[in-house]
Amino acid sequence: MAPFVTSLASVAAALASIVAFPASASASAFLESREPAAPRSDLLDELEVALGAGRRSAAEGRVALLEDAMRPIFQSMPRTGEDRLLASGVRYILHRVFVERHGWFVEGLTNVGESWNSSSPASFFAEHVGDEAHGIFERRLGDRGLSLHETAVFAATLESLVHEETLERLHSTHHVLGLDAQEDSATENQVEQVVDTYMLMLVLGLNHTTVSRQVVLAASERMDEIYPNWHQVQKWVREVRKEVVSATPESRTAFSTTVSVLEEVAERYGRWQDSECIALKDDLMKLETDGTGRVPLQAFYAAALNGSYQFTEKREYLRQLGALDESQASHPSVIIPNYINSASNCLASSKFYSVCCINECESLL
Repeated sequence: MAPFVTSLASVAAALASIVAFPASASASAFLESREPAAPRSDLLDELEVALGAGRRSAAEGRVALLEDAMRPIFQSMPRTGEDRLLASGVRYILHRVFVERHGWFVEGLTNVGESWNSSSPASFFAEHVGDEAHGIFERRLGDRGLSLHETAVFAATLESLVHEETLERLHSTHHVLGLDAQEDSATENQVEQVVDTYMLMLVLGLNHTTVSRQVVLAASERMDEIYPNWHQVQKWVREVRKEVVSATPESRTAFSTTVSVLEEVAERYGRWQDSECIALKDDLMKLETDGTGRVPLQAFYAAALNGSYQFTEKREYLRQLGALDESQASHPSVIIPNYINSASNCLASSKFYSVCCINECESLL
């Protein structure tokens, strides 16, 4: 599969390392399943001061659902005597939850090529919302770690930022198409054009703040060539839209409805797109040298030449990905799991996350 988003074509190893939890975590806390003993913190109040009432409200509405999603993982992990996770544990659980819920590989939370305790998860906020919010989470992580509730607040705040980006992208899409004045009065055809263009920019990783109309139109004309599964994406998005607008059919073309549609798409797209990864694995397994988890490089390229597959990465690029086995110099081969889980197969990105193939070992870590 050719790398569709060249900006993401960096070295990406499979996510298969074990969380490096601090030795101070108590064994009894690991074995015991219980609700957090500490009372609800004032973390949301602190975030309201740092980020504003609107962002606090957007995050607060998501916290309970995220607590429920995190609870089984939280209760199975090593925790402190105060029933808290330290920084490495917070980073791990956030990564797990976003991958499982949405198929999102969030910037600063994945551990590609490094250990879980190599950086603080709070660094995410330093880049995207400033030092004040970063300091709030960093102090709590450094002092005592985070409770289940506080970890859910962290996740909810991140999800609310993704919601803000959806709004920004949608406004930019209208602008690129010259439909600024039709945001609240669009026709059905215009809404479909906006949604298609929004998804095109997302899948190709185009910067919605700088992309030009000419670039978008040129990409649109070549989309079948760039991404052969584009029509399947369009069909799936239309199905999601049909489902969302069925609740309020009288406002199916309203801007607010389109926002709801695209938020739902963002929540589901990563998991849906992973079906392509499963199909990719099945295709590679057909070419595998029995029992090795590897495909001879010659067979890999031959499959592309006969038109069956899109395996076109150059040898040097495969080596950079860590997907090329050259232990037998005369018979190099492609390592199937390393190839599937590489950046070559990341098919969408935002400034917060990428959508990549989900490592089958994720749920086992």
